Amino acid sequence: MRAIQHLSTDAVEPQHRLAYWIDAICESFLEMGADPSQRASFYGRIGYCRLNRIAATQAQGSPQVVRRDGACIAQSRRNYYYLISQPKLPWGVVHAGREHIVQPGQSVLIDSRLPYEFDFAQGLDDLSVELSIDWLERWIADPAALLGRPIAAQDGWGLALRGLKEALVPQATAGLPLPDELVEDQLGVLLSMAAGEQPVASPSSRSVYRRCVAALREHLGHPGVCAADIAAMCAVSLRTLHRAFAAEKRTFGSVLLQLRVDEAARMLGDRRFARLTIAAIAARCGFVDASHFARSFRRLRGIGPRAHRSGALR
Repeated sequence: MRAIQHLSTDAVEPQHRLAYWIDAICESFLEMGADPSQRASFYGRIGYCRLNRIAATQAQGSPQVVRRDGACIAQSRRNYYYLISQPKLPWGVVHAGREHIVQPGQSVLIDSRLPYEFDFAQGLDDLSVELSIDWLERWIADPAALLGRPIAAQDGWGLALRGLKEALVPQATAGLPLPDELVEDQLGVLLSMAAGEQPVASPSSRSVYRRCVAALREHLGHPGVCAADIAAMCAVSLRTLHRAFAAEKRTFGSVLLQLRVDEAARMLGDRRFARLTIAAIAARCGFVDASHFARSFRRLRGIGPRAHRSGALR
């Protein structure tokens, strides 16, 4: 399981909580300041979980304004993009010459190399995903056009991005039975689609898609198979692979999961595999966690794997 880090103002006396909090957000994120609306009852807590190229963070606390100015930027030894949202509360953002009230569920892309101000007037209940600069710029052709703009979250790809992002709370991220690269690729493609970079299907993209799906079928039993592996097998770039899947209104992760569940369903209904346990079949289809397999199977097939086997072999 991936490691989770926790920091909370509960660890110190009330008079020291603000100083502790500023240190905590500087440690978990970057150098910045915080100005709470009420100091007497102030509190804050942070949890974060790091993957290979991204980190999922959840911060909760009292109403406050958080700022990163030129002095903070000058002190920083590192910089990132951040994808920030609050699932239930509106908040204000000033960044890259833009100012918006961000509605619950909407995400905003932030570049830490530029100043910003966040106004959590109704309370802090923030979900942030830290994105390495080179990783983000592999997915988004023009990040500057997206900075500081709320990404719609009520339908389409924006809704899909919201669902994934709100699932990436640190506790859930730590327990995901998926390789880091697969989780990161899923986020990258949904972000690019929600940002409006939607490729159109063409004969060449359909050819790439078919080749990649064929390669996936051959290697779906390998638990660690990721988009980079399939792209290399098919002699295409990772960006080309993901754009080909997006042109078909699919993501690499969703296709891989569907293929694995379909293969498991076939094996569960074949008497030649009747002596294998359900867990053994799940493992042969690339699932590393039996409970994740059962949930995925039920969601995609509308029936649990045990019931499916019983009906098919009756």
